[in-house]
Amino acid sequence: MHRSPDISPRSPMLWRITVPLLAAAGLVFACGPRTPSPTASARPKAGADKGVTSHVMVDTANGSVHFAIQVANDSPKRVELLFPDGRTHDFAVLDSVGREVWRWSQGRLFTQGIQNRLLDARDSAVYDERWEPPAPGRYTLVAQLNSENYPVQQRVAFALR
Repeated sequence: MHRSPDISPRSPMLWRITVPLLAAAGLVFACGPRTPSPTASARPKAGADKGVTSHVMVDTANGSVHFAIQVANDSPKRVELLFPDGRTHDFAVLDSVGREVWRWSQGRLFTQGIQNRLLDARDSAVYDERWEPPAPGRYTLVAQLNSENYPVQQRVAFALR
């Protein structure tokens, strides 16, 4: 005759199963999905400090074009920029009829890991790249910050002679 194992509260077998399960549950709870902190995801209220702002620069000196997007934290609190992967920013150039003639990220590989960037109060970060233009003409730069909680996209028209 087969006898079932004793699983009373005092049974050593019950404790051998329960303790590892509780440890695993605690680990899953501790390492579970993160939610952005209220400071990082909150949009500034009307009349309050601005929060995250951006400024795009285009420099056409010396035959090449230098692009930069500056992202500033204009608030009195630290801000966390959340990025879904390694591509924190991107630049694209459109010709005079709106066709894309260059994209910085084209052909590049990026990590798939989530990353973040902390900006202290009144701090800023600059992302910049260079482009060798194929010909003179009128172009539009599309600069973007790929942040999940503070996405930015700005367009700037410029001309090359």
